[in-house]
Amino acid sequence: MISVIIPVYNGEGFIKDTVNSILNQTIEDIEIIIVNDGSTDATEEILQTIQDKRIKYFKQENKGAAAAKNLGLKHCQGNFITFHDSDDLSLPNRFEKLLEGFHGNIGFVHSDMLLINETNQPIGYWQSSNIQPDDVFSFFLNVGTPFNNGTILYRREVLENQHFNPYKIGEDTEFVIKIAMKHASYHIHAPLYLYRRHSGNSTKGFSYEQLAEHIKGIIQNTDYNEQLNDIISVNGNKEKCQLKAHLIMGEALASRGMIQEGYKFFETAIPLIKDQMDRDFFEGMKALVEKRYEDAIRIFGGFQTKDHIIENYLGEAFLSIKNFNKAYKHFFNALINKPNYGTPLQNLKALGQLNSHHLVCQYKHKF
Repeated sequence: MISVIIPVYNGEGFIKDTVNSILNQTIEDIEIIIVNDGSTDATEEILQTIQDKRIKYFKQENKGAAAAKNLGLKHCQGNFITFHDSDDLSLPNRFEKLLEGFHGNIGFVHSDMLLINETNQPIGYWQSSNIQPDDVFSFFLNVGTPFNNGTILYRREVLENQHFNPYKIGEDTEFVIKIAMKHASYHIHAPLYLYRRHSGNSTKGFSYEQLAEHIKGIIQNTDYNEQLNDIISVNGNKEKCQLKAHLIMGEALASRGMIQEGYKFFETAIPLIKDQMDRDFFEGMKALVEKRYEDAIRIFGGFQTKDHIIENYLGEAFLSIKNFNKAYKHFFNALINKPNYGTPLQNLKALGQLNSHHLVCQYKHKF
């Protein structure tokens, strides 16, 4: 059985269509757990008009989406679990297709999604992909949310002892990251989930400071030294591992425009500098953040022995000045030194796309 958890607050405009899109699935063995988070509009009255024994209804004081999802988790009975926003829609065969993706050690299956507006008009497309557990945290640092929670169907066992923390925004991000760092995923290349963007979305209207606080909260709840340790591999030298972890974190955040947060990681790295190689790596990463790419090339290029990390960031410096051939050389060298290092692999992808980007799927060119 599939458990569908729907937290809802003042959802009178869309909740009926949302619930019906789940009731009309080609898979009938489902339960819908609706948690009314203290709605003050006609949400409850609308839900009372939908009669189906598969619906379980709960009501709580307004505590936020995280608390509503946690309550839903306590009451679900399914072997598979998904969280569905109260204004989004699922295509009729969504669950049937997601279930086909479970095999071997797959912990969760997810899909692409079509973006729609208040009047069900398509306004965009969210294309996802599989990210290996070892690469999830790095992806979050450099890009952002790796998967949209609404598109995901989880095995029940991967959610044991998991809960949502009550952030003002982004409770889904931390929840997904914690699971994705431990469990393999499978991706369905189809828009099975219709995500509605409108003026009432909870992520709209938040300041830069609130977004920065959100990201810092996730980082603080993640052992980033442990997550980056396998990437860094400094032969058991804990301080050198921490130094590089702090600088990699700082550079990643700064490259996303979070300059203040990035520099804070640089500041915490200063006491960890013990020798000239540490100092040079610090200065090279600082030059990248400050967009002094020629200086970064000079500093990283001056290392007598270049490990996979130096090779990667030397490649990034060359890529930033559009020297594609030398960037390719250093990304390739990084992967020769450490074949499972995900960052230069993604940089090779970016390098290729900057020159020419070909999609296997070319349906749009029919029109």
